[in-house]
Amino acid sequence: MPKPAPAISQIDGLNVRPSGPWIKKKYHYLKSYCDIFTRAMGKMWAPSALTFIDLFSGPGRCLIKQTGEDLEGSSLIALQYGFSDYIFVEQDRAALNALKTRCQNSPKRKNISFIQGDCNLVIDQVIEQLHPQGLTLAFIDPAKINIKFETVKRLTEDRRVDLLINIMDGMDIKRNFVRYKKQGNRSRLGEFLGGNVPWAKLRKPSDAVDLYKDRIKDLGYKTVEFKDIPVYNTRQAPMYFLFFASKHDRGTVFWKKITVKDDQGQIEFL
Repeated sequence: MPKPAPAISQIDGLNVRPSGPWIKKKYHYLKSYCDIFTRAMGKMWAPSALTFIDLFSGPGRCLIKQTGEDLEGSSLIALQYGFSDYIFVEQDRAALNALKTRCQNSPKRKNISFIQGDCNLVIDQVIEQLHPQGLTLAFIDPAKINIKFETVKRLTEDRRVDLLINIMDGMDIKRNFVRYKKQGNRSRLGEFLGGNVPWAKLRKPSDAVDLYKDRIKDLGYKTVEFKDIPVYNTRQAPMYFLFFASKHDRGTVFWKKITVKDDQGQIEFL
């Protein structure tokens, strides 16, 4: 069966990633954290030591199918903020080429590293680009739970890396929970959780999410309880949530601050 033709942007004629209106909520919080992170930490950190990593960059633009809106994706959003360096990783070569083209006119183009490949396989190349004493924000936005825990562990070990992760609980963990349990540690969920999973104790999908958070904490991270950001589709079915973690108290303060109000300007009471 032939591969379907890619969606094309009416703005620049390059590939776009089809999506839905819910991405606006995700990008609202990404923008807010990039803003507070770079404004507060850029003045304190050494030059060329504030890095943004996008492990699932895509082509750089998204098309909302329901409305036809053509929006900037996470990589192009991050270029608007005061990071000194950028690392964009994308497995699909055509998507990465579209992103490269879109970044050509950026004044920061010389500060961007493009890496083609599965982030789980090229994570060493990512690490090589990092300033040893730098501060990093890693945005991890997979279409499924195809980010291995070992990848996150390697990226963050002995480094200052804030994490903003899209966890596909509704779109993947809940849908495939029974199958993943049968497959065990070699399943996508098993690799997401880092192996050696106490499967008998995981009686429902939320148990897997709780275990993931505990293992992130074991890496030296602080998390903001009750401040995950749930994202729903147009039928109000849960799709995924944004999960934030930082090794520093200041990161958790930043996250609490930007999540006081939601993307519609409404005060959150959680």
